[in-house]
Amino acid sequence: MPTNKKLTFATANLYNFIEPPGAFYDFENIYTAQEWENKCHWTMESIKALDADIIAVQEVFSIDCVRDMLFKLGFNHFVSVDKAHVESEYIYSHPVVALASKYPITHYHAVTVPRSLLEGYGIQDLAFSRQPVCAVIDVPSIGEVAVYVCHLKSQRETQAKPDAKTHAVLGQWLSSQQRGWEALMIRIAMELAYSKKPMPTVLMGDLNQSINSEVVGLLTKPTEHESHHLILRDSWDIINPDLSSAARPATHYHFSTGKVLDYVLLSQEFQTSSYCSMADLIQYRTLDSHLISPCFEKDNQASDHAFVSVTAQFVL
Repeated sequence: MPTNKKLTFATANLYNFIEPPGAFYDFENIYTAQEWENKCHWTMESIKALDADIIAVQEVFSIDCVRDMLFKLGFNHFVSVDKAHVESEYIYSHPVVALASKYPITHYHAVTVPRSLLEGYGIQDLAFSRQPVCAVIDVPSIGEVAVYVCHLKSQRETQAKPDAKTHAVLGQWLSSQQRGWEALMIRIAMELAYSKKPMPTVLMGDLNQSINSEVVGLLTKPTEHESHHLILRDSWDIINPDLSSAARPATHYHFSTGKVLDYVLLSQEFQTSSYCSMADLIQYRTLDSHLISPCFEKDNQASDHAFVSVTAQFVL
């Protein structure tokens, strides 16, 4: 029967979160003191509105600032496995991801794939554009939950070397190829961990492409022997089995075109049709008012992504 124990997961792309005088990508991209204050205030209020227990954040340059902010909101446990790259002096590139939890994190690590597996296929030198993180969280009355956070390669075309010949389609293909490798490496790492110690497992983040695409769809693509393996499903599909009756809110807009780029993917412990189901999904939220009806006074330093949260109620 249902218990009172609920757990809410959320993912939030904070969009160039960097404390001045740091600059993101270019020396002109420095927030004024007022802009930075507005950005921090908007971010805090938005995260507070999510009312999450565990949150994944992306596009973070100033990791200490995010840690301090989330601590004020009750997230006493925080992990990251990478640092933003400094191009020169105060100009930063390659933001990082992080995970914060209101419950203890027992251990965490950077997501990797055994080199022996890759070498068996003649593959070498694969790396993530932004290093994903995995953390195991000890949730009272539930037990251990594995949570992964990622931010896959963007759809911007890969840049050629300076003064080299270029071709837009080639740059786009290389970008898609990198995003596909990242999705596949995360899937393999999650499957290996799950096979050693099965537990409720969650992947959250900005996938930079629809989960229905052939590239990012590698994360949830069915395989033959699924009964003993990790089976990831999009939380939207789980909570809306009759997809024809629900219009899914976009999480990012390019001009007037909306796309879903931000996801919470869940293991079979959150799927009612599974023999090892432990929880029912009871809510899926998209915090998107700043995208569809922005108020300049309130949203002038908002993220360019919607924030997504999913609530599960555990059953005995």
